[in-house]
Formats: sequence, C-alpha cells, structure tokens
Amino acid sequence: MPERKDFGDALVKAALAPIQAANARLGEGAIGEGIAALSKADLLAGLQQGIEKAAAVFKFRKVDVEALLPWDALLPALDRLEAAQIAALRAVQQHMATVGGPLSGPTRGAAFDARKQTGAEALFKVAKRFTTDPRVCGPIELFGTEVSGWETLVLQCGDRLESSPLHARYARRKLLVRSALVIVILGSFSVAWRSAYKTKQIEQARTRVDVALRAEDPCAVEKLAPEDITLATPEQVTGEKSRLEACATGRARARYVAACETLAKNFDAGKLSADDLALAKEAAPRLERAQKRELGVEDLLATPKDMPCQDSPSKDRFFGTYAAAAADSTKAWTEATRVSDDLRDALRGKDFSTKPYRDELTRRAEPAAARAIVSGKPEDMELGKKLCDFAASFGIERGKKCTGLAAVLGKQR
Repeated sequence: MPERKDFGDALVKAALAPIQAANARLGEGAIGEGIAALSKADLLAGLQQGIEKAAAVFKFRKVDVEALLPWDALLPALDRLEAAQIAALRAVQQHMATVGGPLSGPTRGAAFDARKQTGAEALFKVAKRFTTDPRVCGPIELFGTEVSGWETLVLQCGDRLESSPLHARYARRKLLVRSALVIVILGSFSVAWRSAYKTKQIEQARTRVDVALRAEDPCAVEKLAPEDITLATPEQVTGEKSRLEACATGRARARYVAACETLAKNFDAGKLSADDLALAKEAAPRLERAQKRELGVEDLLATPKDMPCQDSPSKDRFFGTYAAAAADSTKAWTEATRVSDDLRDALRGKDFSTKPYRDELTRRAEPAAARAIVSGKPEDMELGKKLCDFAASFGIERGKKCTGLAAVLGKQR
C-alpha cells in the first residue's frame, strides 16, 4: 500500500533524474556535454515525468498534481537557469577554441562519484578545476547556483505533495486544476516558441559572422555585435580572433609606413623630432650628425642599407639627403681617404659639383702632389698619388700638381 511519502518521492526522483544523468557525464570528464544536458527543456521534461509518476501513485489525474506546484516560482527559476546555462556553455566553447580540444579540466585527484552528488555540488567541483581561469570558473559556479535553486524547488514540490490534502480537496480544486493545466500548456507553447526564436537568432548571428570573416578587410569583424560572437561556433570564434590579429597587424604596418614617410620628410627638411629619432633606432645618431652637417670619416662609409626604414616604401628617400649632408660636412673630408661606393656614385652627380667637399679634396691633393714631386720620397709619392686618385674618383679634374705627379710616376715605370 503506497504511503503519502511515496507521493512526493515519485516526483522528486523523476524530476532530478536529468540532473543525475548530467552528473554522470560530468563525473566522466565530459564537462561540455554535462552542462548541455542540464537544459531548461530537459529539466522541465523531468519535472513533467515526475508529475506523471506522482499522479500514478494514488491514481490521481496529472492535472490534479500540477495544480499543487508553485509554477510562479518554477518557471522563472527555469528561465534563470537557462540564461546561466547559455553563459556556461559559451565559456566552455571559448575555452575549447583556445586550447584546441575537448574541455575536461585539469586532472586533480580522483574523479567524483556523480551518484552521491547533487547537480550543484557536481558543478562546483568542476568549477574548482578551473580556479585559475575565472572566465570558465565563474560562469560554471553561477550555473551551479541556479541548479541548486532548482533542486531546492523540486524538493519543496515533493514536500508540498506530501503535505497536501489532495483527497479532501479533490472536488473543490477541479476548477483550479484546469486553470493550472492551461498555464502548463501555455508554458509549453512558450518554451517551444522561445526555443524556435533562439534557434533563428543563432542562425542569423552565425550568418553575419560568416559574412564578416569572408570580407576582404580583416577589420570588418570589429563591426560584429558582441552578441553575434557569443552565438558563434568555436571555429567562427577562432576565425574572428585571427582576423582581429590581422587587422591589428595591418594597422600597425600602416602606422609604421606613415611614420617612415614622416621621418624621410623631416630628415630632408632638417627637422628631426624625438619620434623620428626613436623610429630610426641605431641610425638616429648618424642622422643627427647629418642634420648638423657634422658627419665624421666613418660616416662616409655608409650605404643606403644603413639608412632607417629599410622594410618600408620610404627606404630609398634617405640616402640622397644623406649624401648632400656628407658633401657639406667639410671636416670629414680633411681626413677622409675612403668612402662607400654608393656615396661616391651619389656625389659624382651634377647636383654636388659645387659642394665644399670638392674644394677640400682638391686642397689636400694638390699640395701633397707638389711635396711628392719635390721630395721624390716613396712615401710622399704614394700619399700624393692616393689623394690625387681619391679626388679624381669623384670626377674632380686633376690639377697641375696631380697631373705632374702622374707624369713623374709614369716615367718611373
């Protein structure tokens, strides 16, 4: 003979069955599947199953049992639980996209026995595995709190059935039971409608994400609403992150190219800024000396590859200005005996035919040639020839002394 306690136990056992099934998946490490199994639809189905089993205990009608339940608390609790589940699943999907594999959490200690856990306890244990990642831990803990509230409501429903004077009130509650049935039916239609609406939302969001991912401009993904990314697939989330990185890289490159263009303009104008010098890096001291027309002997060995921004379209705009600065750096030519081939080729141009460096080379070469002719010493002859040849390599016409020294050297051969 069934007892009054069996009335409430039948409902509680069936209503909590989906939670125990989800616990089993969580206990096996299938965290994503376990959370997915705790859906609003599954829990509502479990509650309906519990109502049927409870009604069968005393052969009551299902609607009689439904009328005893606090639907004004149950349905809002399911809505809150559904929102928390979506957030937890989103955290799981994002984590899966990051680690590139199924979410199971770090293995710490033995797996828990799902049969001895409430749904909330199982979720809290799962959350503890991710205490170092609040983006996963927080949503799972919040979901566990909502599941705990649902379990409490189910137990309260069991208590309500056990304490209800259903036998005595059966006749009086027919009208109320029918009203409750209408509420349940409307609630079921509402659940179905919201489920269809949610499915449509997801499809539309993922379509918008696909369009952005296929756009030529990687920065197009920045226009996506956060809600669209929330509903995107793990693959789309990964693609969105990749496109954002490409967007950031492209913008950084554009800023760099623009900064190099500004550096080239300012160097040509002789007005280098602190930002220009920072961009020039190791070439900055040389550019500053060039700007002041104070290049040294070693600076005359520079080539175009020693100029800044070699990986930008502005790379060829620096050396012409640098050559002009070298031509005006008179002090460097008082000692110079070598220059880079690139600088020599630049200075041989007609734009530099009247620059001070030519006068300095001539001033050094002619006296050295004269000394060599007079002294006849080998070392003087070698130095005179070197300076005369050095000046001539820039297209400077040989003077009388250099010409005479060449004639003397020719007779000695």
